[in-house]
Amino acid sequence: MTTPIEQAVRAVASSDVVDLARALCSVPADSGAESARAEIIADVLDRDGIEVHVADVIPGRPNVIAKVKGSGVRPPLVLQGHIDASVVQKGWERDPHEPWESDGRLYGGGVDDMLGGVAAMVAAVEGAVRLDELPGDLVLHATMHHNGSGLGAKYALLTEGPSEGYGICGEPSDLAIHTANGGAFKFEIVLTGTFAHVSRMESAIDTLGPAVEAYRALVDHTFEHEAEPRLPDLPRLSIGQLDAGRGPATIADTAVIRGDIRYVPGMNRSTVCKEIEEVVTSVVPSEVGHRTRIIGLHQPFLGVTSGPLVDALADAHSAILGRTPRVTSELPGQAYVTDAADLAEAGLDTVVYGVGDWHAGPNSWVGIEELVASARVYLAVAATLTSN
Repeated sequence: MTTPIEQAVRAVASSDVVDLARALCSVPADSGAESARAEIIADVLDRDGIEVHVADVIPGRPNVIAKVKGSGVRPPLVLQGHIDASVVQKGWERDPHEPWESDGRLYGGGVDDMLGGVAAMVAAVEGAVRLDELPGDLVLHATMHHNGSGLGAKYALLTEGPSEGYGICGEPSDLAIHTANGGAFKFEIVLTGTFAHVSRMESAIDTLGPAVEAYRALVDHTFEHEAEPRLPDLPRLSIGQLDAGRGPATIADTAVIRGDIRYVPGMNRSTVCKEIEEVVTSVVPSEVGHRTRIIGLHQPFLGVTSGPLVDALADAHSAILGRTPRVTSELPGQAYVTDAADLAEAGLDTVVYGVGDWHAGPNSWVGIEELVASARVYLAVAATLTSN
């Protein structure tokens, strides 16, 4: 007699997971990518025993919600992943939208963040109908527009639920059970001065020099916060953009600085914005105008570190991969932003567990063995997870 974990392994074919990941990565990351990927997912799951719902959150940018009904012995288990993917176009050895396999790896645009993880979750849901009745519903949220606000995840939870149960976010964790990450404040600082040609530069008010000083001051600044033991490397600031000037023979009358602060619980948008503004005021000459805005926000995530979900994940991972998974909140995952925050906020016991070790660069890949194993782990958890 086979165990539920053995049944889960048999229910997920390796080729199904890899073929689906390749299909999702083949869609160019431009306008309409989410819609095309949503249709691929819906076509795979359009079968007896699976309820599938595709709905635009905004025109042309849909979520896919799928459900395999369980007996109701335990609350639902949600598998969540985003179907938008940022693809670095420069530096690839081959076309990122023509995925390829080499040395046990699958390469493709967005495969590690997180189209491979989504493929594994879809394969788990597809495989669920081959098992005996699950102890609770297995729900897939394949959501749009993660980057910037997590809009897709928020909309799915608001309109579809659930408000209790368990959640696994499939962001890349290198198959560690990741239990916490910071939030993100994206900010913009605009400096304004007076334009002039180099021949009349004495009449100008330059913004480029003050922008450099503001950059240096912010990088050296320690933001007010109360330490969170599970996020010891945060807050963390990055300034990724400095745009200024109109040409080499002119004085820059405008400079724009954009950055990102990965923050800990207790920090809030208003006080962080005020703190940035105070730093800028301290180094920018009075004749240079400036204003600061928070232009994007993700909530921090503090998930469960023990209990039925962690136990079921650890047991399934150990049985299928032959090693015990780490339970962690270390870097780099500590400085990610994930939709796990929304699952936890909705009332679900939540962790992050997904294939890949994301680097945000060209030639993105996931291990094929780990990709297939993650799908089997997801299904094994759905089959074995019991409630409190």
